[in-house]
Amino acid sequence: MKSLLVFLLFSLLCLSVQGATLEFAFQLGERQQPRLDKLLPDVARQMVFNRDGTKLIAKGMGGTVVEWDIQTRQKREIGDIHAKRWFAYATGTDQLLVRKADDSITLLSLENDHETLLANGQYESGSLSVDGTLAVLSKGDNEVEVWRLDKQSPKVMKTFLTDLPVRNGLTLSNDGQLIAAAEGSYRDGEGHRTVIEIWDITDENPIQVLNTGEILGVWNVLFSPDATMLAVDTQKNAQSGIRVWEIETGRKLLTKSGFEAYWTRALAFSPSGKYLVSGDEASNLRVWDITKGESVIWETYPTGIQALAFSPSGDYLAVALWNATIQILYWRGNNE
Repeated sequence: MKSLLVFLLFSLLCLSVQGATLEFAFQLGERQQPRLDKLLPDVARQMVFNRDGTKLIAKGMGGTVVEWDIQTRQKREIGDIHAKRWFAYATGTDQLLVRKADDSITLLSLENDHETLLANGQYESGSLSVDGTLAVLSKGDNEVEVWRLDKQSPKVMKTFLTDLPVRNGLTLSNDGQLIAAAEGSYRDGEGHRTVIEIWDITDENPIQVLNTGEILGVWNVLFSPDATMLAVDTQKNAQSGIRVWEIETGRKLLTKSGFEAYWTRALAFSPSGKYLVSGDEASNLRVWDITKGESVIWETYPTGIQALAFSPSGDYLAVALWNATIQILYWRGNNE
């Protein structure tokens, strides 16, 4: 009997050691009353930590890009940058790639505020490699440009043609080796169609084409830190979901659908890639164990979740809410 009790106690301790945990650390920003017609300008649409986790860069819905100091919890507005829809960040070089309000594509150094103009025109999406040497931009409906970011003369080194218009996002793996484009179309009688094409930057044709089926579209498309997996959110019949694929085989590792929220607006891989965190319009923050295929943490906030970001060390998870605050949580992903 005593041996059985010892075994059960040991088992419970192991479960607590093996599980991921979240704990509130502090808040950035002042709470505002969310609007029903549209999101507040100060709600963070995108966020990313810098290399050592001491700064958090965020783009508000109004286009203003700010930098939060994690220690002092003070923010500064980054130059006169007003980003239109998206930005991308290179952790290794502390640079931003921004589509500005005038549709110019600009590379901005946060160290000295130096700007480099790359191009003008209607570029739908963009992404940067961690070391800041490569960028990808979607141009028009069916082109993805690969840019070599030479300090002297940045230039297009390659162009990929996509099967469908790149409507739903574009991302570059951390090492700059893989590109994923989330493409979509709508045809009478067929409805919405969304596919993700993945290229190795050295090949001419996609190495993987992932068919998501008849879904309305996605908010997020992202590689795992080691570029072995790809995650997207999904939307069908007014309900959202998430999917994770193994890139090499195209095998689905995690498939969840039927969430109460219309959109799952935020996704983030933990630094090890063991967990995926999702945040949605119905205020649900969920941590998914990809190997187990199940949710291991489920928290509900007072308002919707717009963006998520992990610090590189994995110490923090930032959660941007519709009340214009950013909640900083201590992250403990054991066995990461």
